Amino acid sequence: SNDLNSNVSKRSLVKKSLMLLICILISSPVFATKPDVLDKSVMNLFEIGVRPDRGNDFADVARQTISASVVHEEGTLAMYALQRSDHPSHAFMVELYENESAYHKHLNGDPYKAFAARAPDIIERKNKIILEPQFLGDKHIIPNERTINNLVIVEVKPEFQTEFKNIVMPEMAESLKVEKGVLAMYAATDSQTPNRWYFYEIYASEEAYQLHRQTPHFRDYLRQTAHMSASKDAIPVKPVFLRNKGGIKQDPHR
Repeated sequence: SNDLNSNVSKRSLVKKSLMLLICILISSPVFATKPDVLDKSVMNLFEIGVRPDRGNDFADVARQTISASVVHEEGTLAMYALQRSDHPSHAFMVELYENESAYHKHLNGDPYKAFAARAPDIIERKNKIILEPQFLGDKHIIPNERTINNLVIVEVKPEFQTEFKNIVMPEMAESLKVEKGVLAMYAATDSQTPNRWYFYEIYASEEAYQLHRQTPHFRDYLRQTAHMSASKDAIPVKPVFLRNKGGIKQDPHR
């Protein structure tokens, strides 16, 4: 009888200990957020209105902020400042971070604080678009006067969303793999409007871009997806300042 009571007591103690351990684990920060959310890449697009006659100041603050952030912040993977070639006071900033933690470290870092201090005198409006990365791929970029970039917004018909994605992903991967002049290819969807796709691409030169347009994989992409888009807006942009760590090669959803 004593042995039986002892065994019951031991089992009860083990059970209570396990329950306590489970409760501690569940309440810990690691379990409070899903691991895939913690590790997910963060991509933002900012639409920026530059104050009249402050274009040079914007280029200067962009260069300082981007250089310091990409060089000194481990999780800041890429930052690109660009402007409309037909409307220079309309600028954009494309940002890519390893995860949410890296993004918050950037916001609390000295480069961003220096930018925030100067921004009110240079920027009159800023609109943040939170993007869901679909494909991220780049090479280390050392831009020169020939470097170009493209920013394209495609509204995909909802019924073709999955099919469109399955076609465009391999095309982008192939472009980076076989074309020397393709330096970066990013695809992302608007977090608020999932069928709105944003494509940001960087090429070594206009010639590299025109060669890309003649490749079989790009022509196949155009042919296969022609009926899938409701609209397509190619925004005329030119680089202001471009920096990345290089070597990103990931399809976040695979």
